[in-house]
Amino acid sequence: MSRPLTEQKVLRKLDIEDFRHLTKDKVITMASMLDKMDPEVAKKALEQFPEFSNTAKEMLVGYKDTLDKGLDSNKESVQSYYDSCRSIIEVLQKQLDSESLLFEEKKYIIDKMLEISRMMGEKDSENKKFIATMAIVGAAAVGIVTAMLASSLGGNTKIETNDTDEL
Repeated sequence: MSRPLTEQKVLRKLDIEDFRHLTKDKVITMASMLDKMDPEVAKKALEQFPEFSNTAKEMLVGYKDTLDKGLDSNKESVQSYYDSCRSIIEVLQKQLDSESLLFEEKKYIIDKMLEISRMMGEKDSENKKFIATMAIVGAAAVGIVTAMLASSLGGNTKIETNDTDEL
């Protein structure tokens, strides 16, 4: 097991003179080292940088805004795609209403309408996967920041499971 990081080692790794010079950019780097620091060094660092939790919160809010913008952009893009598909289906439907069409022509138009409908279904599945991925990424970010804060404040972040065979 390695020795805990000393204050000098942490400052050297962060390339700062003291913890008062800790910037928002270096908060994540410092947070990733908290579990390797001597507890007194971690406490001293957090005392000198009282805005640690506020900074982490600001970073999460910024990340949430980025996710929201991504979801909004995705929603607009998907809606535009659906609108285009519906428009094409409407045009094909009008052509299908023509009584002068032969059976083969009607069959071709119906096949194209079904193809567009399948494409819309595929886009819907793709969109749901995108939203699920964004939710997972967001949850992971919140979990990481929460774990960093908990460990920096002395919380137990080990996850244990009970052996149900003993019951």
